[in-house]
Amino acid sequence: MKKYALVVLFLSTWFFASCTTVQITESDAFDAHRTIYPNLFEKAGIELHDISIDTEDGEILDAWFFERDDAVATVVYFGGNGFLMVKSRPLIEAYATVPVNLLLFDYRGYGQSTGDPTIAGIREDALAAFTFAGNLSAEDHPIYVHGHSIGSFLSALIADEQDVAGYILESPISDVRSWTRKLVPWIARIFIRFDIDDEIRSQNNTERVQRIEKPLLVIGGSNDEITPFRMAESLYEVSPSSDKTLVRITGGSHNDLPKSVEYRRALENFFGR
Repeated sequence: MKKYALVVLFLSTWFFASCTTVQITESDAFDAHRTIYPNLFEKAGIELHDISIDTEDGEILDAWFFERDDAVATVVYFGGNGFLMVKSRPLIEAYATVPVNLLLFDYRGYGQSTGDPTIAGIREDALAAFTFAGNLSAEDHPIYVHGHSIGSFLSALIADEQDVAGYILESPISDVRSWTRKLVPWIARIFIRFDIDDEIRSQNNTERVQRIEKPLLVIGGSNDEITPFRMAESLYEVSPSSDKTLVRITGGSHNDLPKSVEYRRALENFFGR
C-alpha cells in the first residue's frame, strides 16, 4: 500500500509540475455570437417561415423553415448541445449558397421549445422534425439530414431508420466511450473517471454508420479539440456507402466550420451531385 501511494504521489506531482503557463489573450475572453431573428432575415429568393412542430409525446418545438423557389431538396438540421436557432447565422448563410430548403428547430427545453431535454425526448424531436419536413416538401424533393456534434447521433439515427436521400455528419462523435477517453490525457485517467448514464453511453455512431449505404458527407476541423478529426475519419472509413466524401477543414475547430469557404463548397458539391 505504501509503495502504491508513492507511485500515485509521483504521478500526481509529475502531472501538475509539468503543466506550463496557459496564456489567455483578449480574444480568448469572449465567445461572441451574432444572432439572427425572423423579423430581421432578408435573403433574396429565400422565405423564412416561423413555425411550430408538435411531437408525438405532446411537446411543441420552435422551428424555422427556409424555403426557396429553386430548391432541389430539403435538409433537416440537428444541432449540437449548445445549438440555438438565433445563434445559427453562419450556418444559415452557408446554406443560403445552396439550392435547398432548410429546416431548423430548437430541441425541447431549448429556446422557446417546451419540455425538458432527455435522450428519448430528443429522439422524438428529431423524428417529428423529419416527418414535418416531409410533409412540407414537394413530392419530388428528397430529404437529407445534417447533424453537428451530438446532433450527429440524430442524423445517423434518422438515416438508419428512415428513408433519406443522404446524410451529413459534421464534427461527429464516433461513440460516447471513445469520446470521453479522448477528452482526457492518458495520465489524467488515473485520477478522473466518467460516470455516464447508460442511455448516453449506449449512443454509438460507428455501429449505425456501418449499416447505412446512403450518400454521406463527413466534415471536420483539423483543430477540433472537442471531437477530434480522427473520429470523422473513423466514421468515414466504416461507412459502406459507395458515395461518400470526407472533408478536412484546415484550422477549423468545433463550432466555426460554417464560416469557411471549404464548408460551403462541400455543401455545394454534395447537393450538386
